[in-house]
Amino acid sequence: MQIVAIDNMQGDLVQRAKELAVVLGVTPYETRARLGIPSGGPAVVANFANHDLAATCVKSLSAANFDTLCLDSTELENDQNRFIVLRLNFTAESLHLWDRSGEQLTLNYSDIVLLLRGAGIVNRVQCETITKKKFAVGRALATGGLMMRKKVTTTSQSVASERQPFCHIYAKGFPAIVLHQDILDYTVLGCECKVSRGENFNWICTELRRLCSSACWDDRLQTRPGVAQLLGPVFDPEVDLDLAILFVVKSCLK
Repeated sequence: MQIVAIDNMQGDLVQRAKELAVVLGVTPYETRARLGIPSGGPAVVANFANHDLAATCVKSLSAANFDTLCLDSTELENDQNRFIVLRLNFTAESLHLWDRSGEQLTLNYSDIVLLLRGAGIVNRVQCETITKKKFAVGRALATGGLMMRKKVTTTSQSVASERQPFCHIYAKGFPAIVLHQDILDYTVLGCECKVSRGENFNWICTELRRLCSSACWDDRLQTRPGVAQLLGPVFDPEVDLDLAILFVVKSCLK
């Protein structure tokens, strides 16, 4: 799938909505929401199964003076091609990282180009099994009243949704490096260790931002409305978070 977005939007909102509507073949009312994003984008405006149709859309948008981004869904990051951090250590010049397998990466702070703060939604399924005794007419008649009840077991499921804050680190020549609040081992912080995971994670992100002073910092993906605004009406902010991440990365690093 080819996904097209517009970025760095400027100018009169009403006029730009009309121009975007002409390109997309919709009404200005439908396009206005795509132009009102804080920081000017990116904002997804179209998706195509055909590469040529996407290329035509990009060409038309560029002709109308829209800054465009076009991504192929095969470019999306996933946990298989990311470095998921378990432990980390700050030194004067570099950041040392370990994943669950013990593999280590070392990054100079000066090589880090983007810190992307956000939050995903994790759905946890909980199962509850309840066994009760109920009156059974057939059993009572068959046994002459000796056995009047039978055991009935029912299983119910409930889904609890939880926010999982994250921070992605991007550096040239390295895979996307991911810090998840619920995965990190905070005991390595020593005297800086706080009471809660949230406090520890915030401290780490603040320290990264301080040490990586030349890196771009972006935190627009911390809320579901922020992700939904970027993705538009077609994509699900809970399911398609990786798409939003990639668009922000492309926008910040282009």
